[in-house]
Amino acid sequence: MSVGGIRGGGGKGAAGGAKGAGGKGGAGGAGKAGGGGGGFVGKVDQSAGLVGPSGLVGSDNVMGAEPLLATQAAGIAQALAHGQIKTKSEATKKFVAEVLKQKLKMQSKALTDKIAESLQDDPNFSQRLDRMWSKG
Repeated sequence: MSVGGIRGGGGKGAAGGAKGAGGKGGAGGAGKAGGGGGGFVGKVDQSAGLVGPSGLVGSDNVMGAEPLLATQAAGIAQALAHGQIKTKSEATKKFVAEVLKQKLKMQSKALTDKIAESLQDDPNFSQRLDRMWSKG
């Protein structure tokens, strides 16, 4: 049983001993992954600018990802601007009801009211809702 016959055995870990460290494996082989062809790092950097915070390509407008909901939100904002819907709270409840209907295929007045109240209590969502309703 001779240990000296195994060359480059240090590639996967501590195996290989003194011959593996200077041979094909070990620290000498680690340079091949990142520096040899130079392909992987450049490819990641080129496409990084295309992906938005949500992970969708070109997602500057989050509402643009859901065209039907965006259209309905715009309709609700116009109804609010024209006085057909009296308050922003009612507009938010109507929008939440539409989301529940489309995404979850359900209708629940209690759940709609609870979600709308939670959205209005959160300062970030409240600002977003104000911006959305002011576009009408």
